[in-house]
Amino acid sequence: MLKHLLFGFTASLSIALSAHAETVYVSDIQFVAIREGLSNSTRATERGIKSGTPLTVLERRDSYTKVRTPEGNVGWLPDYFVSEDRVSRDQLVYLENQLTQAKEANIAAQEALQTTKDTNDELIASVNELTTQKAALEQRLEDVSELAQKAKAIVSANESSDYKIKSLQQQVTNLTAQNDQLSSSTEQRWFMIGAGTLIIGGVFGLLFPMTRRKKAPTSSW
Repeated sequence: MLKHLLFGFTASLSIALSAHAETVYVSDIQFVAIREGLSNSTRATERGIKSGTPLTVLERRDSYTKVRTPEGNVGWLPDYFVSEDRVSRDQLVYLENQLTQAKEANIAAQEALQTTKDTNDELIASVNELTTQKAALEQRLEDVSELAQKAKAIVSANESSDYKIKSLQQQVTNLTAQNDQLSSSTEQRWFMIGAGTLIIGGVFGLLFPMTRRKKAPTSSW
C-alpha cells in the first residue's frame, strides 16, 4: 500500500515537473562548404554556409552545382545540398514574418481606418457647423434686407415729408405775402376813408357858417 502511494506521488510529481519544464525542438539547420573542384577533397573556398542561404547558380555539372555566395565566393557543392525551395525552418520563419507583416499591415489599416473615421467625423461636424453658420448668415441677410426696406421706406417718407413741408412753407409764404398785400390795401382804404372824412368835415365846416349867415337877414327887424 505504501509503495503504491509513493509510486502515485512520484508519478504526480513527475507529471507536474514535466508540465513546467521548457519545451525544445530539433533544428534542421546545417552548414555546408563550397570547394574549388567537384570533390570533397578539394580546398574549400567558404565554410559554414548556413542552411537557407541564397546562392547564385553559375554552372551545373555531374551532380554538382557551381554557385556564388552573398559574400562573393565561388565554388562547387553537391546537388543534394541545394534546393529550389526554402527549407522548412526558413519557410516557417518566412511565413511568420509574412504573418507579422500582415498583422502589422492590419493594425496599420485599422489605425488608418480609425483616422479616416475620425477625419470623417470631424468633416461631418465641420459641415454641420458650416450649415448652422450659413443659416445664421442667411437669417442676418434677411434681417438686413428687411431693415434696408424699412430704411428705404423711411427715406421715401422723409422725402415726401420734406416735399410737404416745402409746400406748406411756400403756402405760408404766399399767405404771408397776401396778408401783407391785404394789410397794405386795408391801410390804404382806411387812409382814404380818413382822408375823405377829413375833407368832408372840412367842407362841411366851411359851408355850415355860410348857411347861418344867409339866414340872418330874414329877421323881423
